[in-house]
Amino acid sequence: MRYIDFDQDRCVGCQNCQLICSGTWQKVFNPLKANLRVEQDDCYGPFNMHVCRQETEAECVKACPTGALSIERAKGFVRFDKKKCDGCRNCVAACPYDAIFIYADDPYIFKCDLCNGGKVQQCVAACPRDALQVKEVSA
Repeated sequence: MRYIDFDQDRCVGCQNCQLICSGTWQKVFNPLKANLRVEQDDCYGPFNMHVCRQETEAECVKACPTGALSIERAKGFVRFDKKKCDGCRNCVAACPYDAIFIYADDPYIFKCDLCNGGKVQQCVAACPRDALQVKEVSA
């Protein structure tokens, strides 16, 4: 499996990763509609990233009663299928990384899927400080 790794020493909080993600997948440049989050705990503290770890035994998948979340083993990511989602949001509560998000005017969740398991992750490519990279983990 693969996941987005975050180097908080390199991040300056520009939100380019969130903007490119929301623009690519939601067709709107709104960091709150991105499939990942970069946040700062206080005014002068380091930035932290909340992004799916794409685990082979993901808690969100176990919590989903409709099968809207599933493991895509061939491409190494947790897939979200809007057509199967009933909006229960069990996955939000189950995620140990706070990496599944909701937005008031959208009935669906926002969750990183490594750009649908593609070879290029848009957030990684957009980061001007190389604070993001794709890491491989053995299953």
